[in-house]
Amino acid sequence: MIRIFITIIFIFVTTTFSQSDANEVLNDLQTKFDTIKDLSVEFTQLSNGKSNLTGTLFFKKENKLRIETNNLIVITDGTTSWNYNKKENKVIISNYDDSDPGVFSINELVYELPTVSDIELSNENGENVLTLTPNSYEYSFDSVKLWINEDNLISKVELNDAVMGKANVKFSNYQLNLNLKDSEFSFTPPEGSRIIDLR
Repeated sequence: MIRIFITIIFIFVTTTFSQSDANEVLNDLQTKFDTIKDLSVEFTQLSNGKSNLTGTLFFKKENKLRIETNNLIVITDGTTSWNYNKKENKVIISNYDDSDPGVFSINELVYELPTVSDIELSNENGENVLTLTPNSYEYSFDSVKLWINEDNLISKVELNDAVMGKANVKFSNYQLNLNLKDSEFSFTPPEGSRIIDLR
């Protein structure tokens, strides 16, 4: 009986300690992003271990986002979103949906998702890895892993979905607090482009 009781206590203490470590790493990440007004970062999206999309992401608080790849420009000012396909010269305009921000929403990953998730901490190749498992039906995926580098910035995101599989995005070459202009997060469709307005 005493041995069982001690085992239960040990498990409880170990779990609490691990959760405390996870919360500390999350707090360091959030504290870092509290100091960031805007940023740019290069990204590489991986599928089956191979790069299938590269580009640059620009972010400005609160929900301003600009993603540039060779063929696509995706922009939101927090109210309206523009998706421009250069090759097809086509623009899709829609209302910004903060309930489905996707992997690239830094605010969602750093601040919102952790509040409705179970959080676990591990270490991989010297980097802390936070696994966020949502306990809310608001999210359709199973979990998100965040790799945190020594500067308390996200170096990799892995989205795990039972239906869609895994989606990986690696981030590199962060540049912080660039004083990006609001005009960088608005878009005027090029003359002659095909416009699909879904608002």
